[in-house]
Parts: sequence; C-alpha cells; structure tokens
Amino acid sequence: MTVLLTNGTVFVDDDLRAQAADLVARAHEQGAHRLALVRDGDAEAALSPDLSELLIQVLTGLARGPVSVSALPEELTTTVAAELIGVSRPTLMKMVRDGVLPAHQVGSHTRLRTEDVLALRKTRARERREAFEALLRLDEQFGAD
Repeated sequence: MTVLLTNGTVFVDDDLRAQAADLVARAHEQGAHRLALVRDGDAEAALSPDLSELLIQVLTGLARGPVSVSALPEELTTTVAAELIGVSRPTLMKMVRDGVLPAHQVGSHTRLRTEDVLALRKTRARERREAFEALLRLDEQFGAD
C-alpha cells in the first residue's frame, strides 16, 4: 500500500518494500538493465537506460529502508558539490581556487552551478575509467603471474 501526501512524500508499507526487494533480486539474476512499463492490454513502453537505472536504484534503496528522491537545484553548496564529485570540501575549494571548477559568491558563501559540478564528475569518472583500462593493458602486456 502507498500513501501520497500533498507535499509529494510517498509512504510505503513493508509488503511493497518486499516486492521491491524481490524485483531487484530478479533483475540482477536475469541481468536486466532496462525496465519497461506494461499496462493490461497495451503495448510495452521501454524506459530509457537512465530512467531504468534511476528506478532500479530507488527500488534497491527502498528494499533496504527509507528512500528520499529529489531533483538537484540549479546551484549547490560546497558540501553537496564535494559529495557529488567524491572529494573532501577542502579539495573542492582548492579546485575552485585553481580554476578547475567555476564558482561564485553569494554573500560570504561559495556556490557552484549543478551543471558544472556534474560535468566535472563525468570527466573525473571518464579519466578514472581510462586510467584503469591503461592499467589493465599494462597488466596484459607484462603479465602478472
């Protein structure tokens, strides 16, 4: 059972949490990475990979306990930005000082555009992946016994 409050909060009972856990387990067993919506008697509507991933993450979280989902604002605090990028706040502030990440002041507070933070996050993920792949190539080249 679900209860929707006027502020957009949705409460679910233990049965629905158990259903979420079962669905996530089956999706992992079957290697499913995309979800689809099916209405009785209607054609299937496939969800985009990004939306499928979001719903799988929400269901995974729901199976474990309470979940909160919200949209990111246009501007972020340094604490939230650091968490999104996966660095400490002092490291984030160094990135701002060094010009790696643009920021602006709102009074005495530093604010960052969400778009800039997500772009940096994506760049860092790509760089990590490339570095890992380079290490794998070195491992294959020199062989690790």
